[in-house]
Parts: sequence; structure tokens; C-alpha cells
Amino acid sequence: MKAYGVELRKRVVSFVEEGGSKLEAARRFKVARQTVYTYLAMSKDGSLEPKKSWGSWRKLDPERLRKFIKEHADSTLMEMEKVFGVSHNTIWVRLNKLGITLKTTHKISGKR
Repeated sequence: MKAYGVELRKRVVSFVEEGGSKLEAARRFKVARQTVYTYLAMSKDGSLEPKKSWGSWRKLDPERLRKFIKEHADSTLMEMEKVFGVSHNTIWVRLNKLGITLKTTHKISGKR
């Protein structure tokens, strides 16, 4: 999700500081009421700039994962978790997005 621009943030804060209510500001600028509170707190701290961390949340490189799967086809999610330093759920989601399944088929004899 992309952050709102600094100009909108300044307009929201200015509106409230000039006597408008926080609820009215939220409605007028089409933002959540909590967003108005957040912008007011940020303005007291001195900066309305959005965080610079957008887009750096990915920790698991898909190409590195593909290479690992080719070299270690029989490894489990728990083993991969230790290698990559992320949760097994993160690996599971990434594998699904890449279209890779860990399903193994075992032929069961009908003579049982």
C-alpha cells in the first residue's frame, strides 16, 4: 500500500489546527479518523514525511528459493526455515506463488 503524500498530510493538519474537527477532516479528505490522529501526532514531532521503509519487507528471494529446491528437492519446510531464517509459513506462501509444490506421491501396493 502506498503512503499518502505530504501535501495531503499538511492540509489535514492545517484544517484541524484552524478549528475543524478531526471527524470532519477525516470525512473531507477521505481518510480514516485514526489517520488524522496519526498526522497530528507526527506534526507535533516535526515531520509529516512517510516512512522510508516501503517495499523492503521481503526477506525471501524467490530465485534463491528455486535454486535451493533444485539442489535439495527432499527438504522439508522446517529445514528450509532454518536455512533461510524465516517462518515456514513464509516459505509455504512463496512456494505457492512460484507454483512449486512439495507434495510427494508414494505408490502403495495393492497387496496389503
